[in-house]
Amino acid sequence: MTQELTESNHHNLVNVQTKKTYRIAIVHPSAGVNWSGGTEIFAIEIANRLSPYFEIELLAGASCSPYFYPAGGIPRTKARNLVSNPVVNRLLKSFSTHPDIVIEHLTNFIPCATRLLREPADLIFPLNDYGGLAMASVVRKILGTPILFKAHTGLTGGGKSLVRSMRFNPDHLVVFSNTMAEFVRGVNPHQSTTVIANGVDIDWFKPSGDRIEHGLGKPLVLCVASLNRRDHKRVELAIRAVARLPQVSLMIAGDGPDREYFQTLGEELLGSDRFAIKTFPFNQMPEVYRCADIFTLPSLDEPFGQAYIQAMACGLPVVATDDEIRSDIVGDAGILCDVTQLDIYADAIAKVLKSNWQEKARENALRFSWDAIAKSYYDVIVKTINQSKK
Repeated sequence: MTQELTESNHHNLVNVQTKKTYRIAIVHPSAGVNWSGGTEIFAIEIANRLSPYFEIELLAGASCSPYFYPAGGIPRTKARNLVSNPVVNRLLKSFSTHPDIVIEHLTNFIPCATRLLREPADLIFPLNDYGGLAMASVVRKILGTPILFKAHTGLTGGGKSLVRSMRFNPDHLVVFSNTMAEFVRGVNPHQSTTVIANGVDIDWFKPSGDRIEHGLGKPLVLCVASLNRRDHKRVELAIRAVARLPQVSLMIAGDGPDREYFQTLGEELLGSDRFAIKTFPFNQMPEVYRCADIFTLPSLDEPFGQAYIQAMACGLPVVATDDEIRSDIVGDAGILCDVTQLDIYADAIAKVLKSNWQEKARENALRFSWDAIAKSYYDVIVKTINQSKK
């Protein structure tokens, strides 16, 4: 069964703020530690947005919310320090291509499960992929607590990650698009599924306000991404495309295991006066977006991309990969193209820089207001809890 909830077909919630009847446990052990990851930011945002309706507990890696409770294990960003040991790395690489994530899953499993068995929730919302799902499944087996899962990996890798997640049989599954919903129906026609986009705080991410000092020449292209050569972000394409535009600068906001590689490449191709990598806390990101002229992220199979809607809410046009999800998100607020063709990619950036897109970008971002998205999740959560009790 599939539902699609949009702002136009929501019923009004009456007085839900005054009566918190359910306790919701949101799980992401990297939240509060990694501030460049979309799922980590989503965990914090959704906890805050659902707090008027429910009693919320966010099991996270560090204090990042009024609803924070320590997850208890090692978040993946800190696990990378362990993986950097050649002996440990060689051992773990034989089991997984992402040993840091495996360490996070394993070390947080027992602390999180213990917490949810001692302090039961009415619903568990794991956001750290299969590790959280496995933990929640054990709790459900013992207590019967229903699981809501958001398929944040999308159809990456032909949907392999999504299929793996579905094996845990979440009580309800949230996907980003109708294409994903159709894929889910093909795998399991009985999986209860709802299409909900990600949200953006349009009162916080907006064109007016303070801007950071970046020290680079203008015009400035901004890319927000984790820095890993083996992931789907393809940051190197953005560096090489901007390098073909002599008067344009590029700033990357993010961090990751390959930061040094990208720093060296950027300085080699653009020079230190046109290129920089900086890391910012999430509460400074609106100021980061406002300092730029356009936003780009050339990901392959990006499941959604929170940075796209944040950038547009701040008035930035987008240059990105031409695919179905990007077409739905960006609409007419930028240019989508074959970013693997560097001349085409660079030309798109140059073309966008010639016009003022602020009004169009902002108007497009309003479709993703957190007010509507949070109400969609409210409906799904209440429905999932009620069905589990039957």
